[in-house]
Amino acid sequence: VGQNKNWKQETDMGKKQNQTFCHIPHSVLIQMITYKAKKVGIEVIVIEESYTSKASFLDLDFIPTYRTNDKHATFSGKRIKRGMYRSAKGIFINADVNAAANILRKAFPNAWTNGIEGLGVKQLASVLTPLTLILR
Repeated sequence: VGQNKNWKQETDMGKKQNQTFCHIPHSVLIQMITYKAKKVGIEVIVIEESYTSKASFLDLDFIPTYRTNDKHATFSGKRIKRGMYRSAKGIFINADVNAAANILRKAFPNAWTNGIEGLGVKQLASVLTPLTLILR
């Protein structure tokens, strides 16, 4: 699970958005997920998640840590619109999937060292374009 320390204290999205975002108890949510997962034998790892949305997991960009080693950070891909990320190679991927894969890379640095080429066609399609469910 990704989490950044003091991220609510440094938000500057405007008064209305700050009020909407900052009242959500993220730490309590993470504690509940951890508690429920532990009951069924699942280990939850909480990891600092800075720059996971900017770095490209398809290009294996270096992912710096906020205010630690980020002075000269450059990223090969780019978020081109809401929900869409384009890698340096021109591959389009869901932006949330890119960020989630990078959070995995921060927790387990060797997770994608062989790339995603080893995935089968169905798994690769699932990684690049995840299924969206609309619940009503």
